[in-house]
Amino acid sequence: MLQKTISHTARVAGKIRTLRRNREYSQEYMALLLNISQNAYSRLENGKTPITIDRLYQISSILQTSPALLLEHEEPAAQAEWQRSRY
Repeated sequence: MLQKTISHTARVAGKIRTLRRNREYSQEYMALLLNISQNAYSRLENGKTPITIDRLYQISSILQTSPALLLEHEEPAAQAEWQRSRY
């Protein structure tokens, strides 16, 4: 069975979207604080535009989290179990 892979950009963008929604911030609010258009912010959050390191730090500051948390990759449980069992 082939698994669909998600790019790093899409994974980080998804975390940003989740945190933004949890804080009940609108895309317009985020765009205003980042000094970009809502359209540009939407492209960042949808993984269509790569997120620069500087932008990642700005977003993490607004969302009151660490850049490391946004970059963190959780391994799917099935894959982690497979890796443990092969040793």
